[in-house]
Amino acid sequence: MANDKEKSADSEDGKGTGPLAAHLPADTALLNEARRLLADNDSRVDNLATVCLQDPIILIELLKKANALFFAGGREPITSAKTAIVRLGSDVVREVFESLVDREQPADEDSKAYFQQFRSRCRRIGIVCRIFSEALAKPLSEDCQAIGSMFSIGDMLAVYHFGETYVELATDQTRTSVNYKLSTAHKFDVEAMGVSYLRRNGIPESLVFAMDRDSRPRSADRAIMKPLCMAAMELVDAFDNNKWERFAPGRKLAPKSAIRLLQMNDAQYLKIYERTSEYLFSARMLEEKKKRDQVEATEPTSQSKPVDNDLQSEIDSLLGVGAEETVVEEIDDSPPPADEQTETIIQEISENLGELQEQFALKPEKKKAPREKAPTSAPEKAEAPQLRTKGGNQFMNSVSEMFEEADTSEELLTSLLQKLVDGPFEKAALIVVSQDRKHAIVVAARGPIGNGQRIEITDPLSPLAQCFTKVQSFSSRVNEASPFGCKSFAVAPIDADHDTPVALYADCGENGAISFEARRIFRTVVTILNQKLPQIPGGIPVELR
Repeated sequence: MANDKEKSADSEDGKGTGPLAAHLPADTALLNEARRLLADNDSRVDNLATVCLQDPIILIELLKKANALFFAGGREPITSAKTAIVRLGSDVVREVFESLVDREQPADEDSKAYFQQFRSRCRRIGIVCRIFSEALAKPLSEDCQAIGSMFSIGDMLAVYHFGETYVELATDQTRTSVNYKLSTAHKFDVEAMGVSYLRRNGIPESLVFAMDRDSRPRSADRAIMKPLCMAAMELVDAFDNNKWERFAPGRKLAPKSAIRLLQMNDAQYLKIYERTSEYLFSARMLEEKKKRDQVEATEPTSQSKPVDNDLQSEIDSLLGVGAEETVVEEIDDSPPPADEQTETIIQEISENLGELQEQFALKPEKKKAPREKAPTSAPEKAEAPQLRTKGGNQFMNSVSEMFEEADTSEELLTSLLQKLVDGPFEKAALIVVSQDRKHAIVVAARGPIGNGQRIEITDPLSPLAQCFTKVQSFSSRVNEASPFGCKSFAVAPIDADHDTPVALYADCGENGAISFEARRIFRTVVTILNQKLPQIPGGIPVELR
């Protein structure tokens, strides 16, 4: 059936004028940046490959040219942008880029907007594929990102081919509904046409099979690519459809979810979810900023370099290159829009404090003897952990000095709460969870929280109930997992000498977003805090009255 569609889509006279013969245009800014990097003798191949991976059209043309030249030699197919650039050489790569310059963009602005939207979807699926593969199949990470970066090529083909017709169909409709209408009314199967377009352009089957639901891998070691790429697409679509929280760690996945097929452990999925969340929220803010800049007015001559800086910062922050992040400062000034907030169950203590002391193990005579400081001989001062920015390193240096000077855990925790508020956070608190994990109480706090709030834990999978670390950098709505109903927050269990669980909490305000640097600070502080607490005597500060 797919073959019949290919034939009818090509043309009736066999000259190849149908959608499969379309010459899709590349993103002008990305193409200009790629040409600039190619002309720069000091530029690295990795940087050029990174830019090429941001646009499926540039990537397809590189792989098409590289495989056309090298298939005849009996070599293995070329499946990554970096390998294609190295094999082709600068002269041939320049010819490929020049061939893309004069391609026509979609005629009307609405079609162009949809075309760019699906280009963005390709880029985001590719990067999320890279995040998955870095954790689960590192040798295949470049190939996974390559095919992931072409996952929405069928949608781009549909927009380019149908133009205004597509815009009319897509108005106030979901992508799934539009694709169904294209299939029934126009005999255009978006997914099948995308796969056919890739095969027609010489993309190796070792990549295309991951996108074709009916194909099987030719080698067992590449079998993971299909569920991995499908899982990445599932997460990106969930994010775009405001269903991100359905995939949070601890939530039950749908029976047919591709994520189930990957058989990850909880720690692996938590890391993938958090890195993906970081990237998708920052990418959304970056795209919104670009739209605002375009409306205000931009200079064409200054477009290429900022585009590269922003894109490179996204990749660097995700893959741990260690570059200083310029995106963070933009994010800090652009908090997510306020949505209608759901009610968060936070109550002031109404009953006598003595009635709560036993449940939260706060009664002094009921407590076990505090830990004593273990004797050490000539302890060496530990070096402060290194972060990625100068400001972050200065903050961690001051925290490390404070840890060295503390004699008891009460003194340490009290000073730490104030230090966090003086630093990147608005509120910081110590929260004690009850023995039955159904309630929690704020025993010490700095910032506008105050002490003594009693929190009813209604979700058994919340980070307080399950005693796991939860850092949510950005969100467009109030998160029920937040102990205080904030949109972004950080909470983590600490190794305090207490009979019930104790958590350290911090946030940047009701509508504030926790920057990448702030989340790194929080995680680093919790790590060294849990190393320090068992070494000094004392319990937790209880400031309830």
